[in-house]
Amino acid sequence: MNILIVAVGSYGDVLPLVGLGRELRSRRHDVTFFTNGHFTNLVQHAGLNFIAMGSAEEYDAVANHPDLWHPHKGWRVIMKRMMSGPLQEAYQLLCSHIVPGKTILISSTLGFVARLAQETHHVPLVTVHFSPGVFHSAYQAPRMPGLPLPDWLPVPFKQGIWKLIDHLVIDPIVKPKLNRFRRELGLPPVSRIFHTWLHSPDLVLGLFPEWFATSQPDWPPSTVLTGFPLYDDAADSDLPTTIQQFIETHPKPFVFTPGSANKHGAPFFAEAAKACKAMNRPGIFLTRYPEQLPQPLPPHIMHFSYAPLSQLLPHSAALIHHGGIGTCSQALRAGIPQLIQPYAFDQFDNGARIEKLGGGRTISRGLFHARKIIHVLEDLIASTEVPIACYAIRDFFKEKDPLEETCILIEHMMDKVFSSPLPNKHR
Repeated sequence: MNILIVAVGSYGDVLPLVGLGRELRSRRHDVTFFTNGHFTNLVQHAGLNFIAMGSAEEYDAVANHPDLWHPHKGWRVIMKRMMSGPLQEAYQLLCSHIVPGKTILISSTLGFVARLAQETHHVPLVTVHFSPGVFHSAYQAPRMPGLPLPDWLPVPFKQGIWKLIDHLVIDPIVKPKLNRFRRELGLPPVSRIFHTWLHSPDLVLGLFPEWFATSQPDWPPSTVLTGFPLYDDAADSDLPTTIQQFIETHPKPFVFTPGSANKHGAPFFAEAAKACKAMNRPGIFLTRYPEQLPQPLPPHIMHFSYAPLSQLLPHSAALIHHGGIGTCSQALRAGIPQLIQPYAFDQFDNGARIEKLGGGRTISRGLFHARKIIHVLEDLIASTEVPIACYAIRDFFKEKDPLEETCILIEHMMDKVFSSPLPNKHR
């Protein structure tokens, strides 16, 4: 099959789909990857055909925005930038690679152009969501800043809240340009973009396991959960020698990262350095933007732009991070405690689920200072319950290959669509 993958977002959105693309390519499918030019080397290194959809300069413009990591404003920054971009050009670029009768589309959550191409070209589409926070459920609502919707609230009440959010917050940003373009394509207008339209009617894949987030009655009926993809390119590169040497002389370090796209993590690293110094514990700081690190770093703290977490975390005492779903899942597999300081997006919901599993704690951005970090880390390390929970969770990952399972589901969809008379929507 001719498989076109559209990935919109940061490394946390792109890397899992690169892993999926590699797995599909190993199963002898033709795979072409569409994402921002910032990820050119990442995609090409994986051996996938690469088509730039947006420039690295555009990616940097979003990453540099001062409100990107604000709990309420960050989503608006992304959506306004996305809807102000050349939607028509990206759509035409994607459609130019569609081979009638042989193509399927795979898209991350924000791959609007793939959803449009599905409608206009009647091509089957797999929508991929990496975290349960994408699903705006009225049964078990995701944890969001400023929006407490506990499970005990009546479902009709929460349904009304979600309708109000769609009407007042989401649709006003997304709907005007999207529906103008849909009108040009001869498509009817849509509303409640994130509640309904965003999800493919063919297949929606949640790349997280049922034990992390149980399927809810109001999730799209085409939703299937597989598991955390856990792809971090570690198959191609072990831990760098400098990291191995540091761990040998400084065993069981704390690992700190505020996220791969975070250029505004200076306060995070400043407090992390103070905490490590006060506890007399080694630390590893992970960021692609070293200008936000305190200078000079003490000898018991090392900075690295990147390290495969699958290789690093088993040698670590704890992971202190932002709550990105990929980072959470690597710590769960490593069986180490997590201290999560969420910034925005799905990070609050991910952190709440880690706490519920007993694998760590969350603290707010306003409380993320050295004294609080020390207190929480000491509690996590001294606890008898947390290690038991972490080890139990680690066992869930044994003999599992979620990427292979995901590929099988996609291939089953291919067989169903292409080996039988096509329904009207795919003709």
